[in-house]
Amino acid sequence: MKCRKKASDAGQRRALMLGAEADSEPVIIRDISLTGMLLETPTAMLVGSRFEVELPHAGKVAVAVVWNSGEFYGCEFEYPISPAAVRAARLQSEPAPGDSGPALANDALEELRALNEDVERISARLDRAIDRLSYE
Repeated sequence: MKCRKKASDAGQRRALMLGAEADSEPVIIRDISLTGMLLETPTAMLVGSRFEVELPHAGKVAVAVVWNSGEFYGCEFEYPISPAAVRAARLQSEPAPGDSGPALANDALEELRALNEDVERISARLDRAIDRLSYE
């Protein structure tokens, strides 16, 4: 069963910088919400790719890539994670991007976060349209 995103989830994203593994490949989780996350990795992944990632407090979580831009990948969890898992990821993360590092990288991350919020809003609208069609 695929997780349905809600527009309200976009405001609940939490910036972080957490090292993790996705199918034995190193990744950095740049932000996380109940329904998905932004990954950074030099390993190429295709939109639609599915894999598992180990998250604090949640264990192995099934994930699908929904968009990418360079080494950044917007991912959706198969099932929403708990608020406790989001908090645990933040507690185990290094300082969030922006606490140190070049301003250009921060601008790019902010642009990617904004793009991800746009994708989530569009996804929510698509879900509502699909729901309306299925009831007609």
